[in-house]
Amino acid sequence: MKKTFTFNASTIASTASKMNDSAFDYSVEAFKNKDYKASFHALLDYVNETFRPKYGNADGTEFNVPHGSIIVTVKIEGDELKITAPFLSLPEKNRIPLLRQVTSLNFNNLDLAQIILEDDRLFFEYSCPMALAEPYKIYYVLQEICRIGDRYDDEFVTKFNAQRIYEPKITPYDQKTVDGIYQVIQDSCREWKEAIGHFEGARQYGYAWNVTVTTVLKVLYHAHPQGQLLNDLNKFVWELDREDTPLPEVVANGKQAVEYLQNMSKEKLAENLYFIETFIPDKRRSTLKNIQENFKNAYDRVTEGLEQENYLLCCLMITHQFYNMYFHNNLQDDVNTVVVNALKNASAKPFNEAAPILYKALSDIMEGRLTPESSGGGIFKKIFKKS
Repeated sequence: MKKTFTFNASTIASTASKMNDSAFDYSVEAFKNKDYKASFHALLDYVNETFRPKYGNADGTEFNVPHGSIIVTVKIEGDELKITAPFLSLPEKNRIPLLRQVTSLNFNNLDLAQIILEDDRLFFEYSCPMALAEPYKIYYVLQEICRIGDRYDDEFVTKFNAQRIYEPKITPYDQKTVDGIYQVIQDSCREWKEAIGHFEGARQYGYAWNVTVTTVLKVLYHAHPQGQLLNDLNKFVWELDREDTPLPEVVANGKQAVEYLQNMSKEKLAENLYFIETFIPDKRRSTLKNIQENFKNAYDRVTEGLEQENYLLCCLMITHQFYNMYFHNNLQDDVNTVVVNALKNASAKPFNEAAPILYKALSDIMEGRLTPESSGGGIFKKIFKKS
C-alpha cells in the first residue's frame, strides 16, 4: 500500500442534527411547572419542529410518527401518556424461536418499554401518568423503541419470515446513484485487497485491522444503506472493535465483512438503498467538544508519529478517526466541511503528500479552527515547516 484510499463523497450532503436545544429547555421548564402537555409538545419540537403539525391531531393529543419500518403512536389520554408501536406479525413457522428472541429483547435490550403479544401481533408498549412523563425519560423511551424496532424488524423478517404490521414508505435511490455506489464498493474492496495483502504479509495486523474497518466505515459513510445491510455492516464494525479476541482473528473475521460487500449483487444492494422517514436519530448529535475529546489520544499519537516522519501511521489513523466520527455522529456542518475537504485533497495520494493535508484538518478541529479563512499554526507549522 503506497497511497491513501480514494475518497468518495457521501450520497447525503449533510447529516447535521435538526434538534433544538432551546425547545428541550422549555420542555424541562414546563414539566417543572406541571404543564405536562406543553412539556411533551416541546419535547417533540426538540426532536423536529415539523413533527407536531405534520403528524399530530388538531388538539395535540395524538401523534403518529413514522420511524423507519415502524410507526410510533403517542396519545395523551387525560392524565395518562401512552406510547405504542406495531412491530411484527408472527409467521406460520418459526414462532417459538422468534418469541424467544423477543423475550430476550424484553429482558436484555429494553429498559422501560416492553414488547407485548396480542392476537399473533407484537407491539411495543409504554405508559405512565403525565406527572411522571419527565422529558429525559420519555425521550429515552422513544429512543429505545425506535432503535430496537427499526433494527430487529429487518432481522426477524429475514431470519424468521415474520411479517411487518406497518409497511414503511420509502423512496428508492435512483438507478444512477445505485450504479455509482456499487462501483464505489467494488473499487473500495479492490483497494482494501491490495492493502490487506501487504500488511498481512508483513504481519502488521494493526494496520491490517485499520484498513479493514476503515473500508466498512467508508461504505457506510458513502452509501447510507438501510434495512438488513445496515444491520449487518453495523455488526461488522462492532465485531471489529472487540478487544477480547486476538487481533489476527479479528482481522480474519473482518475480511469476511469486506468480501460480503464485494460479493453482493447490484440488485441485492439496491434493495437496501433508499430514503426513509425517521423519528428519533440513530446517531448522537455531534459537538466540537465531544469530537475533540474522542480525537485526543489519536491526535497525540499522530503528532508523535509525524515527528518521526511516519506518514503511513498518520494517514491510516486520521482517516479511520474521520470515518469513525461519521459512524457515531450526525455531524455538524462546520466540522464536516473541514473533513470532506481534507479527505478530498488527500484522496489517492502518496502518504508523504497526504499526511500534511490530513493532519492539518485534524489539528484545525482540535484547535477549533473551523472557518474557511483559518490557517494552520502551532505544532502543524513546526512539523511541516519544510513542506
